[in-house]
Amino acid sequence: MTQKNKLILKITAGVVCVLAGIFILAVIVFNIFTKAPATASLKQSKKSFVIPWSNKGYIAQGITYDLASGNFYLTGYMKDGSASPILVVNKKSRKLVNVVRMANPDGTEYAGHAGGLSLMNGKLYVAGSHDGCFYVFKKSAVEKAEKGALIPYSEVLDLKKGGDTIKVAYSTTRNGLIYAGEFYRDPQYILSEEHKVNTPDGLQYALAVGFKINPDGKTTTAKLAYSIPIQIQGMCFEGNYVYLTTSWGLGKSFVYKYDLNKITQSGTKQVCGETVPLYNLTMQNMEACYTLPPMAEEIEYVDGRFYISNESASDKYVFGKYTGGRWCRSYAFN
Repeated sequence: MTQKNKLILKITAGVVCVLAGIFILAVIVFNIFTKAPATASLKQSKKSFVIPWSNKGYIAQGITYDLASGNFYLTGYMKDGSASPILVVNKKSRKLVNVVRMANPDGTEYAGHAGGLSLMNGKLYVAGSHDGCFYVFKKSAVEKAEKGALIPYSEVLDLKKGGDTIKVAYSTTRNGLIYAGEFYRDPQYILSEEHKVNTPDGLQYALAVGFKINPDGKTTTAKLAYSIPIQIQGMCFEGNYVYLTTSWGLGKSFVYKYDLNKITQSGTKQVCGETVPLYNLTMQNMEACYTLPPMAEEIEYVDGRFYISNESASDKYVFGKYTGGRWCRSYAFN
């Protein structure tokens, strides 16, 4: 080897070492940035299961749990715009047991945002976002399908009525109602002017509405509404408490806890053709606030713990691959 080649090799090795050092330093900084503010919550958390397909373009959004099978169901969308998946992860084994791809009734791929997810009466309700509906899949069809099969939704549960609609971003269930929650952030995600509520915090712009599913399985009747803060990504009930997850970008995520026994009715609200009781969930009347790492998505309560999906380790955002974001963690909130 010539002296010149030795010099080139030495310089190359030096550059590689410098780049590796910069990368390691960046990972350390990102871990401090994302985890340090959430130290108290992380100490109470457990790594429950690795979010599947994070390296295959899947961007995690919704989560729900089936007590009968012991399986979590996850929804989201694909970075490449292909058919959105429903992933099934067993709670005990922590392994992916099935995955199907969503389809329209005509067999074409459904590649929508596929945000929030709820399970009720043997059916999976996938949030239809700006379509103002839930796309409904039979749980039995998902369970029996071959891996990777395209599964068409069986119904569309409409949330549009009386010239109004809920742009459902996340969902949950309680006492026979399915809740459809909105995400608001100015200027990216603007909602109907009719959904504004004047609260002790000032104006709030988004609603989470509890709907009764009518006997036809395709229409709904609004029964009550919560006015909620901005940037809410998920909602779940536990006893007489309601929990909201909130996040945006690289900023800290939060979980807001409210004691429903202390939330009094604040008049009524005209929603989707119905006049319903209104309750305000504000920053002032929250019971507690917990800080989480960035990009927390939907939340589900199971066996005393709160399971929270996270999109930071997806191929869209990447950084979570190096900061623990590939795990669905379960939390114990006091």
